[in-house]
Amino acid sequence: MEQLMMQVEDAASSAHEQDDLLADVDVPDEFLDPLMATLMSDPVLLPTSSHLIMDRAHIVRHLLSDQRDPSTREPLTPDMLIPQPELKQ
Repeated sequence: MEQLMMQVEDAASSAHEQDDLLADVDVPDEFLDPLMATLMSDPVLLPTSSHLIMDRAHIVRHLLSDQRDPSTREPLTPDMLIPQPELKQ
């Protein structure tokens, strides 16, 4: 569990550094995390929401304290997240 927390913190740190680099660039909304409004580095589909895509680091951080989908409140675990590689490219 501690290793997972470290991975999430590293991913979040990398996302913040990338956001600082792209601060003056107009990024299309589909590449932004809907809750944090940051560029997604590892977009995943939440299968319990109707087509909600979030950055893995943000949703995993949420799931550490509450294993429910933030919008539908249905049970959700990290292994249920569906990678979206087409948005990552």
